[in-house]
Amino acid sequence: MTKIDCAQNIELEKELTKFLHERNYSTKQENELLIVNEKLSKSVLELFLQETHRTKHKIMLVEPDCFLLAIPVKMEDIGLETCEFCGYTSHPDLVSVHRRSHQAL
Repeated sequence: MTKIDCAQNIELEKELTKFLHERNYSTKQENELLIVNEKLSKSVLELFLQETHRTKHKIMLVEPDCFLLAIPVKMEDIGLETCEFCGYTSHPDLVSVHRRSHQAL
């Protein structure tokens, strides 16, 4: 069994489901994941992205049996920042206040 998270992209999920059914894979929807009853290799997902001309999408293995299909974005592009000391992530004004806590230690 393989789980695939399409990052809440319904169109992507529908196209992937059709692609997999055409190749005789059995799928079902469970919560926000597409479940493939068979073990699915990354190369099948790469072929899907290639055939559907999704050059911006990337495939990430997030668990031994779970893939994420998404377009990676930088945190700055979505308005987030990270503390270079510890990795705390939030909005820039909150990270600025947080950084001061490192100075107090």
